[in-house]
Amino acid sequence: MERTWKPTTAGVLTIIAGAIGIGRGGFILALAGLIGRLSAFTTEISDLIRQWAGVFIPGTIDIPSIITRVISISSTALIVIGAVSLAFGIVALIGGIQAIRRRAWGLALAGSILALASSPVLGILSIIFVSLGKKEFA
Repeated sequence: MERTWKPTTAGVLTIIAGAIGIGRGGFILALAGLIGRLSAFTTEISDLIRQWAGVFIPGTIDIPSIITRVISISSTALIVIGAVSLAFGIVALIGGIQAIRRRAWGLALAGSILALASSPVLGILSIIFVSLGKKEFA
């Protein structure tokens, strides 16, 4: 079987996209942790909001409660997004390694597909190259 550049190129592109996804997921998870820690400053944040927009906010609104809920929802959403991005990046990285080794075509294709989430251009190119090089996989 002739070895062409297609699976190797697909693997490299998928690994790059996977690394981007892992980095993005780690950054988003760190950001979620920072936002989660903002709940300790609820009183200070509500005082700042009242000073800045006190004229527009009726006195009956419980600003600390709203801030706590917004922080909780934001932190939870970022944790989910970060975990998904991290998982997609890891699968893309493993799929890229398999494409370079020309083993497990299904995993290489799955990694290429999940690379779309990290970098659409790299993901599309890697899907094309993995598909065109299918005959080279063991």
